[in-house]
Amino acid sequence: MTADREELSVVGRNWARLDGVDKVSGASIFADDVRLPGMLYGKIVRSPYPYARIVAVDTSAAEALPGVRAVITADDASGVWIGINQPLLPSDRALFVGQDIAAVAAIDEETAAEAAALIRVEYERLPETVDVHRALAADATPLHAKVEGNIAWEQSQEFGDPDAAFAACDVIREDEYVTYPTHNCYAEFHVCVADFTKPGKLTMWTPTQTALLFQKSLAAGLKLSESDVRLLTLNTGGGFTGRTSTRPHHFLAALLSRKSGRPVRIRASGDEEFTVCRAGGKVIYRLRSGATKDGHIKVIETDLLFDTGAYIESQMIVTTLTSSYVNALYKNEASRYRGRLVHTNNLPYYFHHGGGIAQFQFALGQHMDALARDLGMDPVAFNLFNAVEKGHTTLHGSHYASCGLKECIEKTAVKAGWHDKFGKLPPFKGIGIGIGAMASGAKGIFKHDTSAAFVKLGEDGKMSLFIGLPDMGQSSHTAMAIIGAEVLGITPDDVRVVSGDTDSDPLDVGAFTQRGTFNTGNAVKNACTDARDQLAKTAAEKFDVPAEQVVFRDRKVWPRGEPDKAIPFKKIVFDTLHSQEGRFVMGRGFYNSPLKKGTMAYSFGAQIAEVTVDPGTGVVTVDRMTAAHDVGRAINPRIVEGQIDGQIFSGMSQVLYEECLMEDGQVMNPSRLDYKMPRAYEMPEVDHIIVETIDPNGPFGAKEVGEGPIVCTMQAIANAVSNAIGAQVKEMPLSPWRVLRHIEPRT
Repeated sequence: MTADREELSVVGRNWARLDGVDKVSGASIFADDVRLPGMLYGKIVRSPYPYARIVAVDTSAAEALPGVRAVITADDASGVWIGINQPLLPSDRALFVGQDIAAVAAIDEETAAEAAALIRVEYERLPETVDVHRALAADATPLHAKVEGNIAWEQSQEFGDPDAAFAACDVIREDEYVTYPTHNCYAEFHVCVADFTKPGKLTMWTPTQTALLFQKSLAAGLKLSESDVRLLTLNTGGGFTGRTSTRPHHFLAALLSRKSGRPVRIRASGDEEFTVCRAGGKVIYRLRSGATKDGHIKVIETDLLFDTGAYIESQMIVTTLTSSYVNALYKNEASRYRGRLVHTNNLPYYFHHGGGIAQFQFALGQHMDALARDLGMDPVAFNLFNAVEKGHTTLHGSHYASCGLKECIEKTAVKAGWHDKFGKLPPFKGIGIGIGAMASGAKGIFKHDTSAAFVKLGEDGKMSLFIGLPDMGQSSHTAMAIIGAEVLGITPDDVRVVSGDTDSDPLDVGAFTQRGTFNTGNAVKNACTDARDQLAKTAAEKFDVPAEQVVFRDRKVWPRGEPDKAIPFKKIVFDTLHSQEGRFVMGRGFYNSPLKKGTMAYSFGAQIAEVTVDPGTGVVTVDRMTAAHDVGRAINPRIVEGQIDGQIFSGMSQVLYEECLMEDGQVMNPSRLDYKMPRAYEMPEVDHIIVETIDPNGPFGAKEVGEGPIVCTMQAIANAVSNAIGAQVKEMPLSPWRVLRHIEPRT
């Protein structure tokens, strides 16, 4: 049975989170809760210098301390690498503050900390390079012999004829923007428990967004078969694009466990979190664009410099992503992109929430807002005039089978009262718009983007749904239950989601690149369709109708058009098991988008921010956010609104507050007391507008809502601040002193 909009009975209704009671009551188990018999506690010795030669490491005093069971140094970790060019424990040089040098395991945390303090490391300080421009200088010290000019990675691409397009423009604008280092600030600190006591078999408990990639990384680093690495992810206390790859502590815990013959737990302390975390680093965005006098954007040129820190893993993904979003929103004719990852003696950087795309949109959105002003155009009218539509194929090759961008812009403008406010607000009150797009998956970045699902039905009609998709608080497991329940005509309350163990989970690339609802949702739909087809055979024989005429709905089954003949769903399950065949109903499904690279379903959104700027302090208060998002179809509208709220909070936090203050490669505010984030009462009023375009490729038409909202938030707030003070603040975060610097010359 196909499910059209009017036929859906489960999808599109508000459902409570399946794990809600456990989460609020504290019953949910996280990796931080795991305690094993005989477990030891690990501590790591870290470099205090941004660049230094390691002269000697003396572990004798630590090894002699009562209660110490294992100490490892570079000799114990020989051949184990993190990413492309980072040894797990270096033997010759430390390249950033906080780099792992040695590790110890003891019977309790206090003994482990004392032992770590007893390890003596002799360093010879070397002149560090912590500035991107300095790292690119002709006389700069190369940090890696095989990396010429400290450029770890460079990506360039060109579409159309940018030079000819610029020549045909009436208005050309150039800007430079900067974003500074941040931290993901998860609710759950970095932690892992490793049990490597059985020869050739590693079991690890740790929070992650992708058990599959962790499993592959640990297996490769420790020279194990992938099936001999078991990941138990349990619940994960937040991801925000920051738990997508293994970190040194995962390997160190495993090696300590193997050496001691006992399980080992390593948990980052509060200040270590700012070293262990691989969040966003400093990025410099140089933008140049041109338009005709009627407002048509003809060309966009970008040159991005990313501080990638001392080592590189897979940070080149950020250039792949940002390059594709240059052409995602506007019907421009040509573009040119260059992105460079530059090595410095800062800690290795990766992503913050938004995957580098939201941060890029902070720059691009402000740049386009300024271009609209140069043209004398209202920003809403400018965006509407240039916005992509359904059926559009971007220069990058992305085809939009569904697109509600213009509808989002129009509805936010009406709801926010844009035309009554823009240009008419009192001094230091501002309004600004931000628009965005986000792909539902990573097809083309990986060899495959597969998700799989298994289902089994009990005699009582209850379903167990097995998936490999982690739930990091975004309610993805509830969404999967809703999709499965819709197919089988039951309710989410009849579904138990089983996940978090690679020994039993079906394959899933993970919960990142906004792929969960789209990819795993399609896999779940396929698995439940498989199970339903098995039940339909039994029902068809009972009703004496073709199987395709059987309706599954409201926990009942009946022939189409004859609801008076309905029988309970659980009876069909029971009868199938107790039939002559004796079939126990199990369904399987998988999904790997057959679409070509760049043609994944895209969500779209628009947000309008209203702010007040204190002219005496430079403090920005966000008064109201109006947010419209095209999510294809809202599987669970209540959770969609929650996702929008969470991302507005995160985007507001990044654009106004969050910054790791760096000095000589050292984080100077490694504490949640000093690393500023907004409090709950600072969250603005949010008006939600859910736009449904019913994507033909999504499960029941759904697309992502995992990061679509955040790519709009930062630019909307920044544009509102510009509107309030009459000048752009081109550095993020818009800290009070940066805002004040633009106010003082005018007052």
